[in-house]
Amino acid sequence: MATSPRFYKVERDGSVIIWKFHNPPQNLATLDSMTELVQLVEEFDKNPDLRVGIVTSATPGMFIQHFDVSILLGWAESMQEASEEEIVLQLAALPPPRGIGGSTKKPIICAINGPVRGGGCEMALGCDIRFISRDAYMGQPEVDAGIIPGDGGTQRLARLVGNARAMELCMTGRRISAEEAERLGLVTAVYEPEELMPAVMAFANDLATKPPLAIASIKKAIYEGRSMPLQDGLVLERKLFFECLRSDDAINFMRLYVAAGQDEEKLLAMVEKVGPDPEKIAELLAKEKE
Repeated sequence: MATSPRFYKVERDGSVIIWKFHNPPQNLATLDSMTELVQLVEEFDKNPDLRVGIVTSATPGMFIQHFDVSILLGWAESMQEASEEEIVLQLAALPPPRGIGGSTKKPIICAINGPVRGGGCEMALGCDIRFISRDAYMGQPEVDAGIIPGDGGTQRLARLVGNARAMELCMTGRRISAEEAERLGLVTAVYEPEELMPAVMAFANDLATKPPLAIASIKKAIYEGRSMPLQDGLVLERKLFFECLRSDDAINFMRLYVAAGQDEEKLLAMVEKVGPDPEKIAELLAKEKE
């Protein structure tokens, strides 16, 4: 960003970047904080030296409480005076609801290190992969304010846990414990508070070694394919498969695998020496042939 972020403390570890949300005292999400995160992710997407992004909180014991209700109240009061035509125009002016994961071809991980509900939960659900601290919880409590989730909560929950469970969670607005979130498939794993970030960083650093085109193609196949009929999704997958197959990454990795006698353990040992760089892999292949 041209100026320092207001709502996020930014850290970097090699090819992994970490955005830590910080809006004390309650860590409420706002339109400005959400816009800032989108801008940070878009910049990350354009930086070839960065491979994986992590969203978490800089405030101990608190992730994103929810979207600031005072802002919602202001919208509600102004909308009561607006005509149907004005409401239609306001809706049309909003950006497409892509989610943070949909804003980049690179993987975005959410490390939930505190309670996250409402708009914060929707942001987390919009990331590609989620991990959670055992003392945290999730939830979509909008029903208790007389509204529904407005940034993907109903849609992403339904796709993750099915219609009936999504209805129950949204209609009751109840808290979802870390253990239940893992059981339902909302998160990949639960960790003790002190183990969360080390585990997430290890996962992210491993992910950062994967070929970028393959990672981007997996995201595209899943996000675009899930909204298609199965046959169309299969066609998209095949097209992306052939695009990856022609890449230097794929050719060099397959050559390396064949040179390793199609022995996965030997391959991993060889790749560990040079990382995912195709040129370095090619050099290693040349040395293997000598």
